[in-house]
Amino acid sequence: MEKLLELSAFKLWLLLMSVLTLRYFFVAGIPYLWLYVIGKDKYRGYKIQKKQPSVSQVVLEVKYSLITFCVYSSGIWLFLNWLKNGYTQNYTNIDEFGNVYFVFSVFIMIIMHDTYSYWIHRLMHHNAIFKYTHLLHHKFKNPSPWSAFAFHPFESVLTMGIIPIIIFTIPWHNWSLVIFITWMIFYDTFVHLGYNIKQLKLFKFQNTPLDHDVHHRNSKYNFGLYFTFWDRLMGTYKT
Repeated sequence: MEKLLELSAFKLWLLLMSVLTLRYFFVAGIPYLWLYVIGKDKYRGYKIQKKQPSVSQVVLEVKYSLITFCVYSSGIWLFLNWLKNGYTQNYTNIDEFGNVYFVFSVFIMIIMHDTYSYWIHRLMHHNAIFKYTHLLHHKFKNPSPWSAFAFHPFESVLTMGIIPIIIFTIPWHNWSLVIFITWMIFYDTFVHLGYNIKQLKLFKFQNTPLDHDVHHRNSKYNFGLYFTFWDRLMGTYKT
């Protein structure tokens, strides 16, 4: 982390932008190639909405996802400023809290993010701000893996708000944050697969591509990201 602090602001931005973009093309590209291209006919029965998304839709999904990563990458300056000045709960030696806490902290981040995501998602559906934030994402009614981060820039800012909440409130190691962000990218892509692969549902309250597809078609339901706990509790869950 010390070496990162020595880089210029532009190089830091470019580094993070490159990492996020490459990870996105890897995580979204493999399932897209597998399900939508190579196995298009083989897995046709798993497709939730039988119509395939158009090429123009996919191009727009990639375009807006790259804009999202530009916004996310810009946050590196604030992040490193907070870190450099000791404002966060960061620790560098895993032994300080132990391996058990290291693993547990990742789960805490996921729970925090699921809660944040549910409520910020519902906020973005408020009539006063919907068209300025979340409407763009809902234009992709038949989502593909590329749509996972296809956000309006204002939505990108709101969704990245989970990071300061985490780093200011719980002790976190650099690698635990890296694991969490990687998991977030994987799971957000997973719920946008557009395919209902039942073998990938491991427990009852897990949010799935089928659950999230309901939200893209009917925006009154299924706001959760990783789990359906909040939706079930608040009466917004629909199968």
